[in-house]
Amino acid sequence: MKKNKILNLFSPVLGLLLLIFTGCSEEFVETQPTASVTSEAVFSSYNNTNIFLNGIYGRIGGDFWFGYDPQSNWSDDSMTTFGWVTSRNAIARRDYSTSNAPVGNGTWTNSYGNIRRTNLLINGVLEAPEGTYSEEEKNHLIGQAKFLRAYFYFNLAKSFGGVPLIDKVLSRTSGEDIAFPRSSYEETIDFIVKDCMDAAQLLPEFWSNDGSTRASKGAALALKADAELFSERWGDCVQTCQDIFSLGYGIVEDYESLFRPKTEDNEEVIFDIEFNESRAHDAEVFLSPRVDPLTGVAAGWGHLLPTQQLVDAYEFKDGSEGDDPAHADDPYTGRDNRFYASILYDNSDWRGGKIFTRFDPTVQQGTFSNSFDENHTHQGTLTGYYFKKYLDPEVVPSETTYYGKSVGTTNAIIYRYAEILLMYAEAKNELSGPDGTVYEAVNRLRERGGLMPLSGLSQSEMREKIRNERRVELAFEGDKRYWDIIRWKIGGEVLNQSKQGMRIEEEPDGSLVHKRVDAFGGEMRFNEPRDYLFPIPEQAIEVNPKLEQNPNW
Repeated sequence: MKKNKILNLFSPVLGLLLLIFTGCSEEFVETQPTASVTSEAVFSSYNNTNIFLNGIYGRIGGDFWFGYDPQSNWSDDSMTTFGWVTSRNAIARRDYSTSNAPVGNGTWTNSYGNIRRTNLLINGVLEAPEGTYSEEEKNHLIGQAKFLRAYFYFNLAKSFGGVPLIDKVLSRTSGEDIAFPRSSYEETIDFIVKDCMDAAQLLPEFWSNDGSTRASKGAALALKADAELFSERWGDCVQTCQDIFSLGYGIVEDYESLFRPKTEDNEEVIFDIEFNESRAHDAEVFLSPRVDPLTGVAAGWGHLLPTQQLVDAYEFKDGSEGDDPAHADDPYTGRDNRFYASILYDNSDWRGGKIFTRFDPTVQQGTFSNSFDENHTHQGTLTGYYFKKYLDPEVVPSETTYYGKSVGTTNAIIYRYAEILLMYAEAKNELSGPDGTVYEAVNRLRERGGLMPLSGLSQSEMREKIRNERRVELAFEGDKRYWDIIRWKIGGEVLNQSKQGMRIEEEPDGSLVHKRVDAFGGEMRFNEPRDYLFPIPEQAIEVNPKLEQNPNW
């Protein structure tokens, strides 16, 4: 049952969202609709401070999952129907500069604004009069703030590398120098890891009422393991994953149920962003097939179209690879269970009807259809597929009924236990090769997918299998695939090509011909090694000359 929590009822107002080297001499929070209180009032009780903390949680957002251009589209896994979005322009072309990068000054400023909020909370709790909080309340508040600070810093580190590390409240009126140089990448990861370690020691293993929507010990350790994996600290990552293994999380047998509102609160989810009727998202409109199969209404935007590259990653249950020519005439029978839970393909059942994505020569320009669209004439699928994974099959979106009204209540999962198994398998394999524990971790997920277990692989062969398992297990879950491409340094290989689709044509005798094609608007470019980091925003360097630019920018 959905928990009726509102994480963003109150939002902190800390002046303007300024760069890290600016600050405010006074901080306050604004309540709805117009009343404001001083920072002393915010830190005068656990309830008030918790409201302030909820506002920071609310700033994690969910657009990278549920917006009109989810970050999965930055990778080779998916694309949008319409061409005006960031993923099909700046990201696909890589033609941005230091002044207009898609991860630029807005990301930099907002991230440091959020980090400032966590510093305000930590400082306010520590300086509150004795007796304001119980020891447990103090620990929980500081632990969550440190988790959130590490989360925001990790996003900065993935995007920019080493960044200035601010662990206190800065003020322009203090007289101290508030322009900080960049710390090294290793120092930045060290900072993130320490915050996660501190948070894990302060937080409960599980929250009794808030489930996985508040940072727990498991969430802090999951973030720590993620940072260690990203920075190739294999031994540390293995140990952190083992610490998580002892916390009691498990694998849900029904993969699809992980992404359904009625069953998403379960033993596998470690940390997620809560959505409900009071705080809903727009995935049901932005990501649904263009035409609802039952009503015929132009229901969705189709802004998460799976590519053929992703479909080829889903193996067949007979042990064949996903692109095995032996299955060319019948490519959608006998696939990994996760394929059917994640992707709508030609002749799929969906919301009481059928999704047909085959090419239809009778569809005229200006009409709406789900059929394959080779040049964007009828807003159909450009890849031959539609997204399914975390759409609610009980919701029927419609531009007429729901346009401008958020109705999506599926949570955005940031960390779940399956990913911890994959983190462990990857780190352990890189550390010492594929021992029995590596096989056990990977095969547990393959078993859920209905696939044959792995055995007898070399370290390099296991590496490729683990990477593929991450791709299919975590497909469309925010920005996972994009950052995997970045940390594996395979951008030059997989992002310098066109995204592909499947054009299906029906012959006069009723048989179907399947042909892999380049998707319209699917061209990608990647400048290696420059594009493994975004440029430090030009605006930030203008204000703080201590910031050094990233290489090749």
